[in-house]
Amino acid sequence: MLEHNREQAALEKIHADISRIYAEQRKLNAEAHKITRENFWYPLAVVMAMFTVFGTVLAIVQKIITLVV
Repeated sequence: MLEHNREQAALEKIHADISRIYAEQRKLNAEAHKITRENFWYPLAVVMAMFTVFGTVLAIVQKIITLVV
């Protein structure tokens, strides 16, 4: 009976460790997914900002040219 209880306790400990490892794996996968999304959107946001600045500068230059002429 005592041996059975020891085996049961060992199995429960192994099961708890497996559950903990699965939880850590899910957490790491979520972090990796977040980093992947950030790596995609950050350069896109920078390019969009550059186009916006370029368009604004062109509009200002065009208005200045039409005022001078």
